[in-house]
Amino acid sequence: MEAASASKALALQSLRVWIVGNLEVVLPLERYGAQVHALDNLQSLYRELAIIPCDIVLIDAAYAEEGLAVTVQHLRRREDLGVVLLVDDDMPLAVNDGLWAGADACLPQRADPDLLAAKLYSLRRRLPSESAQTPEASLAGELLGGGWGLESDGWDLRAPNSQVLALTEAERAFLGLLFSMPTQTVARENLIAVLTDQPWNFDPHRIEVLVHRLRNRVKSVTQCTLPIRAIRGSGYRLTL
Repeated sequence: MEAASASKALALQSLRVWIVGNLEVVLPLERYGAQVHALDNLQSLYRELAIIPCDIVLIDAAYAEEGLAVTVQHLRRREDLGVVLLVDDDMPLAVNDGLWAGADACLPQRADPDLLAAKLYSLRRRLPSESAQTPEASLAGELLGGGWGLESDGWDLRAPNSQVLALTEAERAFLGLLFSMPTQTVARENLIAVLTDQPWNFDPHRIEVLVHRLRNRVKSVTQCTLPIRAIRGSGYRLTL
């Protein structure tokens, strides 16, 4: 029984679950290792998906102003994204429309936490993205000084306390270069080169914004301070 409980505790580790609806619905998933995030409406979801990756989205039917079928069809353009609908029992036609449009599952709006976790665990095993690998299948990357490391082909950052943060594409590129040159100062020009294929149109201030947000996300998810130091006039360095 203890082994089974331990396995469940890691079942959704590093899985990025977003909900358009009430955050309280997905908060229980944190005890299974998931990273949860709530958005106020579909437009906010679409904007964030354009720049930040996610593994599974839950759509509360009450928030689908454009209809469940249209919403699901829009999200289905991303082949690596799981889509789960949360609906009332008295909406059978909406459920049918959403499932026929391509939703992966349909659950009650106040689904039992264990049922929701089990459904998402089953779904993550079918997702094609590397971030959706089960914990048993993921390979740990080499840890650098201080216990920091990149895993899952650079898509996950592991902190010294073994907490894992799923990275965005820009964060992966940025940290990948820094981790390849530990304790060395990486020039801004080199960092910009891995972030864009049009460096002449890139605003250098965006690196400062990226680092600021990354530090905050690392602290929030792992409770550890990311060891990155800005070197005035030069670039950034990992201080491991």
